[in-house]
Amino acid sequence: MGLNALIHLHLPSILQSIRAIEPAFSGLPVWSRLSATRRHDVVLATTELVSNAIIHGNRLERDRIVGVFVEDKNVEIVIVVEDEGQGFDPESVADPLDPERRELLSGRGLHVVRTLVDQLTFQHVAGRHRVTITIQCP
Repeated sequence: MGLNALIHLHLPSILQSIRAIEPAFSGLPVWSRLSATRRHDVVLATTELVSNAIIHGNRLERDRIVGVFVEDKNVEIVIVVEDEGQGFDPESVADPLDPERRELLSGRGLHVVRTLVDQLTFQHVAGRHRVTITIQCP
């Protein structure tokens, strides 16, 4: 993410790190224009991605960092979550709506994120796995 990101978070790979997301986002200029529901969607989607980065990407290794970068483009918010993991093929993630998977306690994060954002992309760049979400603003 470029230098024009308004928020730069560098979080240790511990689950408590997700607590930093909502307070950081509340300072975005666009935040007051979003409905409470849309603000919740942004925080939930980002929290899911950070949680995945901590657990699956960085494997809870405290010395690995999860980066969260937020750019407020006035008409949209672009959020990048990076980890130091090897990445994954998003197409290989099992469908949590499959009847055989409905009873499982995990595996719904990406599905939830897809329903909450306007755009979702995946990249592996220079030894880091990057997930970018875009949320349209009114």
